[in-house]
Parts: sequence; structure tokens; C-alpha cells
Amino acid sequence: MPLKGLRAISRYILLAGGFLIVIACALIVVEIVMRQVFRRSLGGVDELAGFALAVGTAWSFGAVLLDKAHVRIDTVYSHFGDKGRALFDILSLTGTVLFMSAMLYFATEVLTTSIRFGASSQSSLAIPKSVPQAMWVAGLGWFLLVAVILLCCCLAALFRGDWKQVGRLAGAPDIETELSAELADTEQRNAGEKGAQS
Repeated sequence: MPLKGLRAISRYILLAGGFLIVIACALIVVEIVMRQVFRRSLGGVDELAGFALAVGTAWSFGAVLLDKAHVRIDTVYSHFGDKGRALFDILSLTGTVLFMSAMLYFATEVLTTSIRFGASSQSSLAIPKSVPQAMWVAGLGWFLLVAVILLCCCLAALFRGDWKQVGRLAGAPDIETELSAELADTEQRNAGEKGAQS
């Protein structure tokens, strides 16, 4: 199934985005220490942190969608049967694809404008805006690709009449599933701590 490969790649992209944000946090700490202790500044740290946050966030979207780690409001959703929930899942994925298509279009417009005019940041670093913007657009593009493939897999399951598969792919996990996952995670962490102590 293509989702396995997408999930593996998305995890690596997620780690890369998280690493960018960690570097930004480290730079902020260094900046604070330098200002307080040495009365000096690195310059442009706030700008770099902003770039890292935008890029790191965009790079995380694909993994978040596949792992169902995003916030869901399922008060009404949970009262429907398998068919109703599957239709809502496909509707929400379709909305996500449409929204991200528009967002990617306008993000690409911003990037091409920056390239055309050679725009650079206003700080002393004078970073070409096209560099972080290209990384941001790449993250949005990857998310759109993941959403489209996930939607195609759900539609294929829908045409087979496999309503439960749609729920497994894109549906909100029920309380029992979430509770079982949390208990398994807790047991695994406890086992790891016991192993480290012995």
C-alpha cells in the first residue's frame, strides 16, 4: 500500500522539521545569554526562528494527517454508523485537498514573486526570501500529495463498499482505540524504565 511509504517518508520529514525548530530554540537561548551576559546580539535570530517555525510546521502536516494526530471535534461524528462516518471522512479529506490546493497555489505565487524581484529579509542577514519560502512551499506540496493519495485510497475503499477501511485510513479513532494505544504506550515506557534501572 502506498501509505506505508508515505508514512515512512513523512516521519523523516517531520523529524527534520522538528530539528529545525530545536535549532531555532537553541539560537534563541544563545541570543538571550549573549544579550544578558555580553551585551551583544547575534542579529536576525527572531527572523531565523520565524522561518524555522513556518518550515518546520509545514513539514509536519503530512505525518500529522497520516498519524491522525490533528485535533478533531467528533461530538456529532461519533453518533453516525460506519457509512455516515466514512462519508464525513471523505468530505473532510476533500475539503483539505481543496484548501491546500488553493494555499499551495498562492504560496507558489509568493515564492515566484520573491524570486522575480530578488527579495531578501530586512535584517542584517539579508537572507533571500526565496530560500525559506521554497522550503515552506515544499512542505505544503508534500502535505497536499499525502492528502490526495489518502483521499484516493479512501475512495477506492468506498467503491469496494469497505466502509470500515475508510474509517481505519482517515476516521477519528474511537475512545477504546485511543485508550488502548495510551495504555500500550504507558506499558512500553514503564518497561523501558525498569530495564534502564536494572
